[in-house]
Amino acid sequence: MTTGTPGSTARQNKIQLVHYLRFTVNYNDVNVANGNTKQWLPAGAIIIGTDVQVVTAFNAGTTNTLSVGTVGDTGTDIINAQSVSAAGLTQNVAPTGAALGPLAADKQVVASYAQTGTAATAGQAIVIVKYIPNNDL
Repeated sequence: MTTGTPGSTARQNKIQLVHYLRFTVNYNDVNVANGNTKQWLPAGAIIIGTDVQVVTAFNAGTTNTLSVGTVGDTGTDIINAQSVSAAGLTQNVAPTGAALGPLAADKQVVASYAQTGTAATAGQAIVIVKYIPNNDL
């Protein structure tokens, strides 16, 4: 596991159950266009799906997309440019590429919001990444 400041280690419970990361992405988060680093996934984890709850629709003039990925990979390997223009829940988005797992090492998750047209004045989504750690006993 990675060590360091609080919040910089991969979360892993020792019993066998589905784990998850939950974080919020806002239209006006600092550096959200380039990707904000979030929480950590542990080495050996297998992502089984990701849910996105758009609490407040993102309202840029033309395009509003959310991407989630792992640092050092594409940055879109968990969610690739999903529309966040309408409130609601999207469930079980499947990972691709390097996020298919099992993950070779601890991976930090990054989230980014892309917009085109008139700049957004609203938008909030809650992202839930569901995963199974490698805790075979």
